[in-house]
Amino acid sequence: MTMKILRLSLLLLLLSACAKPLQPENYAERISTTRLDENIYLISYRGSTVNANDKHIDLTLLKSAETALEKGFNYFVIVKTSESVKTRAFTTPDNNIGQVDNNLGDGGYETTVFEGNTYVHTNPGVTNTIVCFKDRPQGFAYIALFLKASLRSKYKLNRIPGQT
Repeated sequence: MTMKILRLSLLLLLLSACAKPLQPENYAERISTTRLDENIYLISYRGSTVNANDKHIDLTLLKSAETALEKGFNYFVIVKTSESVKTRAFTTPDNNIGQVDNNLGDGGYETTVFEGNTYVHTNPGVTNTIVCFKDRPQGFAYIALFLKASLRSKYKLNRIPGQT
């Protein structure tokens, strides 16, 4: 009986270790939070071309909700948002055949090069300035807990692989 419980506990531990954390495309390296005042934060996310169309916007919104909750707030308002795109190009040498790094300093993929080609790499970015509140302010405000649950569900974060 004790062995059965031990095996079941071990199985549950292994399954929980497989839960997918919020780490799409080097998330921790791409997002930053800066406290500007007691309840005001600057949330910045620099995405990559690997991201789906508006994923960088959603991930910045998710981090905004998580920041509000981590700091003890229930609501937040975005008082300023800005989007940007950083574009870089890399041209491979002529008559070079083999595997090369994309040389963009982002730990990018390797590719086979047959002749001189130019590759364009874009990094979309979003910055939100948020003001957080413990009680619901007048007018529109995001409900941090609801938004966090909604976006985590949308991107299937923190689910066991194979779960639908």
